[in-house]
Amino acid sequence: MTPLLAPLVGDAPTITIIGLCKNAGKTTAMCRLIEELSGEVLAMTSVGRDGERTDVVTGTEKPEIWVPKGTLFATARGMLPLCDTTLQVEGVTDVMTPLGAVGIFRALSDGFIQLAGPSAVNQLAPLSHTFRAMGARRVLIDGAAGRKSLAGAEPGACAILCVGASMDGGVSAIAAETAHTCRLFATPEAEHTGLWSALSRETARYALYTLEGERLPLALEENGQPRWHELPREKCVLWIGGGVTGPTLRTLARRGAPIVLAAPDATHFLCDRTSTETFHRCGGELLVRQKLTIAAVTANPWSAYGKHLDGAELLRALRSVVTVPVVNVKGEN
Repeated sequence: MTPLLAPLVGDAPTITIIGLCKNAGKTTAMCRLIEELSGEVLAMTSVGRDGERTDVVTGTEKPEIWVPKGTLFATARGMLPLCDTTLQVEGVTDVMTPLGAVGIFRALSDGFIQLAGPSAVNQLAPLSHTFRAMGARRVLIDGAAGRKSLAGAEPGACAILCVGASMDGGVSAIAAETAHTCRLFATPEAEHTGLWSALSRETARYALYTLEGERLPLALEENGQPRWHELPREKCVLWIGGGVTGPTLRTLARRGAPIVLAAPDATHFLCDRTSTETFHRCGGELLVRQKLTIAAVTANPWSAYGKHLDGAELLRALRSVVTVPVVNVKGEN
């Protein structure tokens, strides 16, 4: 097999496969990585349900997940009868799912597995540490559709962004949304040493700083949100420790005063393309405390809903709007 994804992810300790929509080809990309990284002890989990032959929502056929002997994986107890590899129980976590408690298992033979693991970022990082203590070289996380937040589970992690024909709007819309996501992940870190140092220690949901990192008073409403109309008129840095949404960016844009919005990393940017563009046009800037990398974009021209696209056209459109490598893991590149 010609390596397509392994050279692009490099030595990243954690690789999260995220998708712009459902049926974007995440599991296909993950299976390709498993094959390309053969020889390494891998660990894996999923924030949804993956590995089943038929999608329980769309009724469409899905790729199964084959793993070699020695692979570690975390899945819910209810998935075990559906795994055909010989298993060794390595431990049980305190994570509960509708399919039962999540356990950690080691494959004692080659075979197929089904995954249903933790769904929260704060559960994934400890699980990754546990995997490594058990000998895993790196961790693969099959993310849920649209859940970019899972790519930030661990420092040094990278992501593979999967896009496909199952997304509405055709080639042009897919290319535009892909470019938007890649731009958000390219958001720079703070350059000023004082500001970078201040943001690296910040734990609050909201905070306000000068451009040099000096903390400023910030008035909050009873619901804990800033009093937007009382923010300084001079350029300053607003820290948001949670999700940065489109309405927040539009509110800041309407103030008519330039502001820098800082977040822990790009996975916290849950804002749509139009709101982000409006924010930038009004003088707004985005910063992150820690930069994350999209190592590759995978293109899937097949749609679960019958609206298939021309694979070569989709690749050309994506490559024309992003600088990230774009590959088709199942066809010509």
